[in-house]
Order: sequence, then C-alpha cells, then structure tokens
Amino acid sequence: MKIIKWKHGDQPTVIDKKIAIAIGNFDGVHKGHVRLLEAAKVKAHENDLAFGVVTFDPHPRDFFNFNNSSFKLLDRQEKEYQLAKIGVEYLIIIEFSEALKNCTPNEFLSDILYQQLNVVKMFAGANFRFGKNREGTIQNSKEFSQAIGLEIITVDLEQTKSLDGKDKTVISSQSIRGLISNGKLETANTLLGRNWCVTGIVKKGKQQGRELGFPTANLDMGYFLKPPFGVYVTKLKIIDHKTNKTTNDWLPSISNIGKRPTVSGDDINIETHVIDFQNHGVDINLYNKRIKVELLKFLRPEIKFSSLLELKKQIVIDTQKAKKFHSLK
Repeated sequence: MKIIKWKHGDQPTVIDKKIAIAIGNFDGVHKGHVRLLEAAKVKAHENDLAFGVVTFDPHPRDFFNFNNSSFKLLDRQEKEYQLAKIGVEYLIIIEFSEALKNCTPNEFLSDILYQQLNVVKMFAGANFRFGKNREGTIQNSKEFSQAIGLEIITVDLEQTKSLDGKDKTVISSQSIRGLISNGKLETANTLLGRNWCVTGIVKKGKQQGRELGFPTANLDMGYFLKPPFGVYVTKLKIIDHKTNKTTNDWLPSISNIGKRPTVSGDDINIETHVIDFQNHGVDINLYNKRIKVELLKFLRPEIKFSSLLELKKQIVIDTQKAKKFHSLK
C-alpha cells in the first residue's frame, strides 16, 4: 500500500492511473467501514481503476477541539495495517486545515478530488457530509459531480440488531465508542469484527510490577478512547516497526487500565503482564518495542488497596482467572 500525504495547495498526486476511492475517517475500520471498502475495491477492479482511500489528518474532531480529545479507536499505524489487509492500494491522507475547512463542496469535489487526486469514482456512506460547514451531501452533489466526470456511489450503511430499542442500528465508530465507554466490550468487538486493541511503544515505568513479581509492558493511553478502569483479560503481539507486521503468535496476558491508585499513579496507562512469559520463547525485554494489546474480557474495576501486599494477592487471583479464560479458548 502506497501512502500519500497531501495538503491544500500541493501539486497533483503522482498516481499513474485514475482511481476509485472510499472516503471517510475510518476510525476503527469496523464492519461498516469494511462493507464500504469492499464495495469500492470490487468496482475499482471491475473498471480497471486503482483502489484507494481518502482520509484526513488530523481527524476533523481533533481539529475543531484543538487536538485535545481522547476518543480514537486506532492509532495511525494500526489503521494503516487494517486498510492494507483489505487490499487498499493507495492511502491518501489529506491534511485537515483552515484552507480545507473553507472549501465549498463543489471545490472539494472538483479542485481536490478530481483535478488534484485523479479520482473518478467516490464511494461513501449515505450520511457522509463534506465541504464548508458540512454543507455537501451525496444527494445534492451527484448532478455536479457527474458533470465534471466524477461518479459518486452511495453504499448502504451496515446495520446490526438493536442497541437502543430500535429495530436496527447503524454500525458506526460513535456507537462502538459508546459501547466501549460503557463497558460493553464484547458487543463492541462484535461490531468491530475483531477485538479492540491498544497499540504503541512500550515505555519504561517505575518497574513496580517487576518488584511485585509481575513485570508489565506499559503503554500510555494518550489519545485512545478510555474504557472503564480496571483489569482485563488480554492478549499481546509484538510488532515490527518497519513492516508493521506482528513478529510472534498471540501471547496470553492480563492488563490493568487506569491510574494505579494503590501506588499513586497519575497518567492513564495500560499495563500488560504476559502470563508465563518464559514459556513462549520470546525476548522478555519489550522496552521501546511496538506492541498490540487486544482486550478480551473485563474482570474487575480498578481498586485502591491498603498495601502492596494486598495488591499482590489480588494480582495472583486475577492472573489465575485470566489463565483459566485463556485455557478455555
């Protein structure tokens, strides 16, 4: 997959053939996104077009909130990995800026997509809106786009069984965020089509887990969505920095998400302990390595214990529960 970064005012991209794109933010790359992407891929191949994705960075929600929000389901590298798995040939990342924000819908379609990016087919969900003040819709833009040689194709949004009392609910990143935030992890994983994961570079902490006999690989939750604080059954993979591919089989693990109140923690981290690390033939030193931690099951809320000894006793109990869960899988 070729990654192209483009901003308003840049020269046209150097894609050697006309392109069909799916457009959106694709946070999560969930089942609904996959439906849209697969539809675009099929039509691209049928029409001898390149298959691409147009997305935005920063996420518009970040742009309007001055990069001060923590809501993302995936980091950039994991989104790229998921899109590449689907078969995206070109990932075009448009910088979301004041200039882009002020483009009219017609300017966005004509000046940017058609003239600059060589797009001749655009696939989007029925609710996709674009252009200044989000005035552009699929329906009111079809006549103009056809006149300039850009075909817009609407893809029906993927739906699931009722989540809120309605007959059907559209699968969206927002609905998945709501499920995760409210502790409904298994349902969220179903709508994602895979287990939700947190990824990043392992940082060196205070090594208190090692002192307790349970060394952990620590990731800063940063701009990730925050699920309920507590202990989760998880599994972990190590990722190669250069290829973005995993380098080992899944390792059974257990994780704590939160502020570690027993040891007066401040930052929100996910601390992951690989169960029986020495039996998996993997280098135990994970510092500065990129890892992926998938969340499988919530075990208990985060608790402030009266002592480190009480904390250690509870960790033993939690780890035994996680071992049992993994043994049944």
